[in-house]
Amino acid sequence: MEQIRVGIIGTGFTIGIAKSHYDAYQKCDKTTVTAFYDILPGRSQAFIEKHKIEGVKACETLEEFFSMVDAVSLCIPNCFHADMAVKVMEAGKHVLVEKPFSTDVEAGRKAVEAAKAHPELVAMTSFNYREQCAVQYMKEIIDSGVLGKIRFIRHHGGGGRIADSEKVYLEWRMRKETSGTGSLADFGAHMLDLSDWMLREQCGEMVTFTGTTVTSIPERYVIDPTSAAGEKESDRKAPVTNDDTATFCAITDKGVMFSFMTSRINFSGAEFEIVGENGSISNSDKWPAGTIGMMLKNAPVPGQTEIKFGMTPVPIPEKYLGEGTKGVSHYGVICEFADCIANGKKPVRDLERGLYIQQLIDNFAKAAAEGRTVVAR
Repeated sequence: MEQIRVGIIGTGFTIGIAKSHYDAYQKCDKTTVTAFYDILPGRSQAFIEKHKIEGVKACETLEEFFSMVDAVSLCIPNCFHADMAVKVMEAGKHVLVEKPFSTDVEAGRKAVEAAKAHPELVAMTSFNYREQCAVQYMKEIIDSGVLGKIRFIRHHGGGGRIADSEKVYLEWRMRKETSGTGSLADFGAHMLDLSDWMLREQCGEMVTFTGTTVTSIPERYVIDPTSAAGEKESDRKAPVTNDDTATFCAITDKGVMFSFMTSRINFSGAEFEIVGENGSISNSDKWPAGTIGMMLKNAPVPGQTEIKFGMTPVPIPEKYLGEGTKGVSHYGVICEFADCIANGKKPVRDLERGLYIQQLIDNFAKAAAEGRTVVAR
């Protein structure tokens, strides 16, 4: 089968999303990476050298880049997602857009309209958590109905990469104009996609929104805009203009509460808990590797012979272990992207899905900013 030539736009120096995309394309049997492009001169070449990548061109112009690819991953700041997605589709290329889809719904609409105007192209949003083995097993349990009616959902998560205010400088994701909301969108996009995808059929759509956000680190050192490595410009600091911690809740049209918390300043631990009338399940790093937590009211959990009160670690079935991600976080979503291109399929995680999740984020952000409950119309 002829390989799909893929290019990656955006080779930034922070969390390494471009490297994760590259690694996933390398593992996918339908794709080969042929080109990189970054708006900052020299950064794509520095990326190639840093990761000892061979056989991939660091392009100096978009025209050169587009001439070498059939499909494109966008690993760029959120504020550029929609406009660049439009450019990619106008150049006749398939596109995979990183999450969150945009800085807000209005900015993202143009990309959705461009995708509608180019039905021959595959246009996807990179919600890449769905293939995690624990998530796959939890969805199987939910769909089986063993938990009974779902009563509430609690989802907490985040990270600590940017917790050190002296060593991590003012990145684009800490500025509202380039990122939109901060932690709320950064981690919340994944949480909302998973919660809605896994539970909408049983729980309904989120229609009532509340939220609270804070910025615990109010300023950081400014990054030298000419530095390919993101070095500090000087001892000058500037304000952080979006949140680094957020709590937000939704109630669905069926009366089910979803509770979320995100933080990117030294958050320790993550948990996704789904509570039903007959039991509950939990994906948490407090459970041993290869397991989820589970409790059933009326039957023993898998692997046990007696009913026990409280959560018990339950092994994830072998069929899910290692298959979803192949050890690379973007493997599953990129394989879907490639399969849709190769076989003329319509993706499930399309740009309209990205826009829908962005609307949820906007609703929470509005509730937090205005200090009130927002009801979707």
